[in-house]
Amino acid sequence: MMTRIALFLVTLLPLAAASDVGNEGWTVPPFKCFGTTAVNKYEMTSVPSDLSGITWNPSTKTLFAVNNGDRMIYEIEYPNKLIQKWDVKALTLDLEGISALGGRKFAITDENPVKITEVTLNTDGTYSGATTLVQGITPKAASNLGFEGVTKIGTTYYAVQEVSPAKLWKLESGATAYTDLSGDLEKHATYQLKSIGGLTRGGDATDELFLMAKTYTGTGRDGSSKYYQKGIIRYKISDGTILERFGGEMCNMGQPEGLTFWKDDTSGKIRMLMVGETHEARLYEADPSCTDAIGSITNNMATCVEKKVSTATCEKTKADGGCPWTRCDKDITDHNKICTDDTPGVTDCTETQCFNRCNNTLVKGNKCTHWAYDVAEKECYIFAGCKNDKFDADYTTYAMEDPTCEKTRAKAPLGCEKRRCDKDISKHNKICTDDTPGTTDCTLDQCEDKCKKHTDFTCTTYAYDVKEKECYLFETCEGEKFDEDYSTYVLRDPTCEEPRNSTGGGGCTQRRCDKDVTPHTKICVDDCPEAQCTIDQCEIYCAQTTFTKEHAEAYCTHWAYDEVDKECYLFYGCKGEQYDDDYTLFTQSYGERTKLQGKHGKTIAKTPTCPAKSGAASNVAGAFTFLAAAALVAV
Repeated sequence: MMTRIALFLVTLLPLAAASDVGNEGWTVPPFKCFGTTAVNKYEMTSVPSDLSGITWNPSTKTLFAVNNGDRMIYEIEYPNKLIQKWDVKALTLDLEGISALGGRKFAITDENPVKITEVTLNTDGTYSGATTLVQGITPKAASNLGFEGVTKIGTTYYAVQEVSPAKLWKLESGATAYTDLSGDLEKHATYQLKSIGGLTRGGDATDELFLMAKTYTGTGRDGSSKYYQKGIIRYKISDGTILERFGGEMCNMGQPEGLTFWKDDTSGKIRMLMVGETHEARLYEADPSCTDAIGSITNNMATCVEKKVSTATCEKTKADGGCPWTRCDKDITDHNKICTDDTPGVTDCTETQCFNRCNNTLVKGNKCTHWAYDVAEKECYIFAGCKNDKFDADYTTYAMEDPTCEKTRAKAPLGCEKRRCDKDISKHNKICTDDTPGTTDCTLDQCEDKCKKHTDFTCTTYAYDVKEKECYLFETCEGEKFDEDYSTYVLRDPTCEEPRNSTGGGGCTQRRCDKDVTPHTKICVDDCPEAQCTIDQCEIYCAQTTFTKEHAEAYCTHWAYDEVDKECYLFYGCKGEQYDDDYTLFTQSYGERTKLQGKHGKTIAKTPTCPAKSGAASNVAGAFTFLAAAALVAV
């Protein structure tokens, strides 16, 4: 009898362990304690795709991750062993965040409609006890801009709104409404947080939250200039102070979405795991006995390298086809109008002559980098640089040379020949050398693989010397220039230049312009069938849209379509193009625009909106109509 009682108690221990939420015996050390290098950089493929949130459950000593697109929850033994999964489509329309509450109970967030749900995830893949706490915030969040993450400290829930505005909310025990905790985080005095991917608690700490800032403005590597960055923010709940920030591997994650901390039983170290779409995972470790102070992290680890945000500036040479219907802004770019139509046959010139004039002529003492030619009038501009290139019905602009290598091995097996990033100003590692042939050198395949798996920094670009079998890895590619020995490659082409083709294909899958920094409107949403649209309609809406707040000829240049949810974004330009699991991104030229307008008209006949509903629901539908109309700047 006594033996049976002992066995019964042992089986209960995991559910009532001493180490549980709020009683784990540790807090998160200062960020400096996590060092300068991730100890594990891998793909969490046990979550098939769309990894949107993660939490450590001290009761089971496992990770629980959420998949936004499939609305699934996965239990994972670190680092990547799948234990169980739960389909929670019946509980959520837009699953984003998850937080362990103790035992097998969890809180999950729905981004749209905004809500927190408590649920118990049973070991057999079923769930029970699902309870929605409170649904909706005031003012109402726009479509897909609601709660991105949730955590609970004591009896209070904390949730974070993604954007427009990025904001922290809290829900006290027994409350019937969420309370604004932080105000608009983009107006924060220290760092301006524009977009948040998630949040978490830090062990037993009661006055701290850790936010995954996908986009914020703060001082950068030089300690003075400010620009957009990504990072983990240590936020003090009681007074809203930002205590410190951490960049590291998060700087180069495509779409960071989740963060969690835990104490490893074997090493005793505190682990910090950041995850993102599709299934990126990056792990750092800190010794809890570390004596560094909060805020003492080095500037290099606190900040991100300033990214050269891709813009509309023409980088296409004559061989690439140039940039039709564009011209550099002559009001702000040094230029000469070298050929005119004043005296046909005398003052005008051919396209070849225009090119040669740029190749052989200085522009106000500077090298000519771009030329623009008007075929009809035989006129020619030459430019030193190309600022704010924009629509011009008459001209095609050409770059004398593409200043940046954006060729992958898949598209260009030879890469960018005789080019290499400047190693004096670009963070790099020379990973293969010719010191000991057959030992220290490597093949091109190995060079590429080393770039993919590099942990000292996130490698984006690699350069290979075929003759010497040497390999350089680069975090960013600054000062790219001629090098007789090397060919340079990127792991991923950062800019999409693919229109929709005649068979309905084309575009760049799993890509979208950064809506935080690119003028845009979301014209179709999945709030109701009436507000959705087809891919054909999305393309036509782009052709019928002008962003007049930018200027009178700011025509839609890019559009992105989500085939599953039938949602559509329209963009003017495409800055900060990045990974997005749901969307395919397309370009649209002025020529394509005019063709579509010829078939379908120049204006949008009817903006897709949800129908009005009777009673209280009509206010909600009215809000959708207002948002859609306001977002579409002009047609």
